[in-house]
Amino acid sequence: MKIKPASLLHSIAEHFHHDASDFIDRFDILWESQTHKTGRIKTFVDLLMGCECELKAHAILSRLQDDVFKAYKEVRAAGHRIDRLAEMAQFMEDRTHYDFLKDNLLGLSVFIRYSLDAYGTFFPFDYDDAEINYSKTIGNNVWVMQVRGHLRLMIDASNDEFTGMVSNDISEIFALEDQMTSFMNKIRN
Repeated sequence: MKIKPASLLHSIAEHFHHDASDFIDRFDILWESQTHKTGRIKTFVDLLMGCECELKAHAILSRLQDDVFKAYKEVRAAGHRIDRLAEMAQFMEDRTHYDFLKDNLLGLSVFIRYSLDAYGTFFPFDYDDAEINYSKTIGNNVWVMQVRGHLRLMIDASNDEFTGMVSNDISEIFALEDQMTSFMNKIRN
């Protein structure tokens, strides 16, 4: 069995990676069942969250030698900004997926999950004032599936990083758990 690094940053990246997988799975289940605009927008937000999580995983994987708190704070400071996270992600040499997400998701935010924000963004009273064109983005199934495809390929690219077990040494496993607990307490305070 493959042994994963006993690294706090690696463990944090793995949490983001699993979150991304959960979000894309939920998107896959709900996308075709949502036929009204706000339902589609909310389902797309799951895809956006998946992109955000996997970009965070890739950004952290590219900083495994850095200080844990510094690396985490830098990634966290990017917030929900896909463009900033895509710039930080260096795990894959080929930047095709990062650049696609950065270029195509610019201006889209998880804040559109609220129907009032979604309507203000896509369907203002004067349609010419729309911040983002719904028909060219979330209303365009080909475009949405392209976003999904890039996310899936990023998840697949990092899957091997997270298979296996951390260690055969139980004391090393407990030490990593203690580090994670201390880390979580420190970032909460």
